[in-house]
Formats: sequence, C-alpha cells, structure tokens
Amino acid sequence: MSGRAVPDIPAVPYPPLSAAEGRNGIRKEYVHLGRSDMVLLTSWQREEDGEFSLSARWPAPAGGPAYDMRMLTQTVRQSGLTIAHAAYGAPLSDHTVLSYFDFTVAPGFAVPADAPCDLTVEVTVKNAKVRGNRVSSLDMDFRILRDGRLVARADSEFGWLSTRVYRRLRGEHFDVDWNAWPLPAPVEPRTVGRSTPVDVVLSAGDHPRHWQLRNDVDNAVLYDHPVDHVPGLALMEAAHQAANAALYPAPFEPTSVTSAFERYAEFDRPCWIEAETLPAAPGETSVVVTATQEGETVFRGRLSGPCG
Repeated sequence: MSGRAVPDIPAVPYPPLSAAEGRNGIRKEYVHLGRSDMVLLTSWQREEDGEFSLSARWPAPAGGPAYDMRMLTQTVRQSGLTIAHAAYGAPLSDHTVLSYFDFTVAPGFAVPADAPCDLTVEVTVKNAKVRGNRVSSLDMDFRILRDGRLVARADSEFGWLSTRVYRRLRGEHFDVDWNAWPLPAPVEPRTVGRSTPVDVVLSAGDHPRHWQLRNDVDNAVLYDHPVDHVPGLALMEAAHQAANAALYPAPFEPTSVTSAFERYAEFDRPCWIEAETLPAAPGETSVVVTATQEGETVFRGRLSGPCG
C-alpha cells in the first residue's frame, strides 16, 4: 500500500514528558540520540494531513563557515524521525534506513555568530508506505525557514526494518566492538573547513584527493551513541570535508548536495574517500565524492556551489 496518507495507521499522541526525558518538549529517544543537548528541535505540530511544522534552534557557532552543514543535516534527520515516531507510529525498536539525502541552501545563508539561531521546519510527507499494520517508509520534503524566509530545502526517504529483518540483513556486522578500530591521524583541520582535530573525519591517503575515513567517537555531533555501521551523516560530513580539501585554500560553501547510500560502511575495515572536481555553471564548482570499502562503493555525493 502506498500514498501520501497512511489511513490504516492512526496518528499517535505525543507522549507526556518529564524533565529528564527531553529538552523543550522533544524526546531524545524520538530523534535517536543519547544526549539531550544535541536535540535541535524545540516543538512540533500537525498542520493538516501529511503536513507538519517544527521549531528548531541551532547553538551559536564557534566561528568558521557561514553555517554548519552538520546542524542542517541533523535538523532534517531529527525532523523526519520525530514525524515518523510521533505522528505515524514508527516503532522506536525498528532500525532506520536512508537511501538518499539531497538538499539545497539559499546563496548567502548565514547564521548569527554570537547567538542561537531559531528556525522553522515545514515537512510534507510526499509518499508513505505500509507493510502489515506499520509504516515502512516515508518520503519527505523539508523546508527550513528563518524569519519567514526559505533558507534551505531537503528531500529524503526514511525507511524502517524490524530487528529480526535487520539482524538477518547485517549478519556478522549486527554486533560491533564499539571504538575498537584503529584511529588514523587527522589531516590539518583548516584544510577541511573545521577548527579542531576531533571534528576532522579524514586522514591522509596515499595519493592526492584520497583519504581514509576516521571514525572518532569523541566527535559527539556524529557519534552520539554506539551503532553497528558508520552513520550516514558521517559519510555526508566526509564528503563535505573532502570537497573542501580538494579545493583548499579556496573557501567552498556548497549550496547543492546530493547523497546516495549504496551499502553499509563498516567500522572494521578501511573506508576510502576520493574527490573529483567537475565542470559546473559559471562561478560554481562541483565536486563528486565517492566512498569505497574493499573495492565496493558504499556512498556517493555531489556538492556544488561558489568557490573562492
């Protein structure tokens, strides 16, 4: 069964909260986080069938780029998960799967350098699929506004698998010895558009525009809690850093990003990141980033925007 609405799954009420359960009315469990301080959403409401509005607050940045792509991708991720669990009853015990994640950012978008940034997230569920009596996927459009002005737009499809199905899919990789993998040295932070080594997800490779992914669990923005595979947002961050490194020292702030997740990236083997610059529209640069493990592509991304 498919269609924008999910008629045979009743909307579920949002559970009451205690002070320990979440920050500003959003459960950290509903956005799959272990730390309440990383919950960026502050409220949500249903507008009409398949239409929702959420409020978000980004912390004041610590300097650097005009906006932090990690805050944008986390906001979209958290918005999709909140709508799925709170409005469509997706079980918290199910495992979330992303197949693609695309977004665009308005040219010149910047957040205040000295204060938190309040945003509105409008969500449209374009297509919903049901398996049995539970939602199996939601294809969603996200519109992020600041002071009523559209500053970013994203599209992504969230899917869910039961633990039984997911365990069968993951096989020997279902259980991971968390943080037991080697951690190669980071590249210089400024070359990838970051300010501290812990934020760097790339280590030098053996030829130009080639790096090894580094999974530093002290990077709480990307590794909030133990998981069995490299998070999708970590691969998107690797693409962003690889594009910046490929164009360094010219500053690069992509305004269009497409991402496709083709296979799970595992922690127990090297994941290689490679960047290639391509011709783009006048005044723009486009970088294609590919992540591979043991010769197989696990992720592809394309980032485009003004450079220099």
